[in-house]
Amino acid sequence: MDESCKMYRKQALLGFAVYSAVAFVAMWLVEKYPLGAWRIPVALTPIVPALFIARSIVRMFSCCDELQIRIHFESLAFAFVATALLTLTCGFLQDIAGVPIANWAWVWPLMGTLFIIGKLIAKRKYR
Repeated sequence: MDESCKMYRKQALLGFAVYSAVAFVAMWLVEKYPLGAWRIPVALTPIVPALFIARSIVRMFSCCDELQIRIHFESLAFAFVATALLTLTCGFLQDIAGVPIANWAWVWPLMGTLFIIGKLIAKRKYR
């Protein structure tokens, strides 16, 4: 893997860590202090690291060779399908079984985690 690709991957992983921390703090603050005009800007703060992640991922794809692009594509396909199935399952459990509602802010970190799992599976396939 090219050095610039490694750098973008590290940036994306750092972005996911920052996103998770910022999202957790923002949700905690808005839940603890629900009144006030500041709650909307605070609730939107996780978008900043999310944009950073998106930029890093797009740049990472642009510096890959054909095999790496295929691995990324298969990883994205795995993450997309697995996220769709998990959110669908969660929706049915919430609507039909009365399970507590999940917070949608965690869908992207879920998809990122599933992307990493899909990448490990795809990399193993092409060894």
